[in-house]
Amino acid sequence: MSSPTPAPRSFTVPTGPWVGFAAVLLLFTILIGTTGELGKFLSWGNLRVLLHEATVPAIVALGMLLILISGGIDLSVGAVVALVTVVTMRVFTHFTAVWGPGAATGLVASTAGILAGGLCGLANGLLVTRLNLPPFVATLGMFGIARGVAVWLSERTTLAFPGKAPEWVETLAITSFGNPGLWSVVGLAIITAILLHLTVFGRHLYAIGSNEATARLCGVSVNRTRLMVYTLGGLLTGWAGVVLFAHSNSGNPTLGEQLELDVITAVVIGGASLSGGKGTVVGALLGVAILGLIKNGVSLFNVPVEMQYILIGVLLLANVALNRWRQGGK
Repeated sequence: MSSPTPAPRSFTVPTGPWVGFAAVLLLFTILIGTTGELGKFLSWGNLRVLLHEATVPAIVALGMLLILISGGIDLSVGAVVALVTVVTMRVFTHFTAVWGPGAATGLVASTAGILAGGLCGLANGLLVTRLNLPPFVATLGMFGIARGVAVWLSERTTLAFPGKAPEWVETLAITSFGNPGLWSVVGLAIITAILLHLTVFGRHLYAIGSNEATARLCGVSVNRTRLMVYTLGGLLTGWAGVVLFAHSNSGNPTLGEQLELDVITAVVIGGASLSGGKGTVVGALLGVAILGLIKNGVSLFNVPVEMQYILIGVLLLANVALNRWRQGGK
């Protein structure tokens, strides 16, 4: 029996997302240049803000990329991120009362947040593989459950630090190139690319997303692979939630609203397919960068916020239409 189709090169730079990124950058350079704010738009300070704001979506996008490549989808990430912030704050508060503030308390709280995300991902995977629920339905259900549990654990309020935020939270929240959360994106992106490009697991993901029946005939354990990919996606979402916890200095059950839509849009703009079997790490990160540029440019240009949604919608439709045209309408 032949082996599944090998994965495309994850390190290959896709053309479409680069063109989209350049077009958006050029558009706002011209528009903002007419207002005299071009220096602000192209400044190092604004770049730091862009990278800071893109950190959480970029981490979630890496997990979403893996899931989309396998032919799945995860609509629960926004609610899971909110749940993670609440869990992290609850655990931090509890262990601070027991041990006092310190690195150990921060480590336990962060680990609890990451594991909470991983548990939600594992639950999604079990719903898809054991109960054979469509990924759309399974993750939509988890969206409601995670949001509800977050509201319950937070007692319908935002959980804030009683005093000054601990040092590790302030470090994760700084807007600079030395932010650990930002560098975690770089490290996780490299690991994800290696996972997709150089491992059997990565080849199986592309094979399942391209043709699940053929992958089964080739001996791929589809259910086990899907369970693993949803769990990995959940762990990445968990880390994103910990970073967002630091950015917001709170455990907030309302955080992450529309994050799932932004992330899915970014990954698709970056060249992934909702039907599975396609996608690259570089493309996903470029998609996040494009959405970040649009939001930042709209803010600096002082145009109505609805223009942001229109631009994103037009860009998404144009990108998908272009991909269909290149594939001969398939």
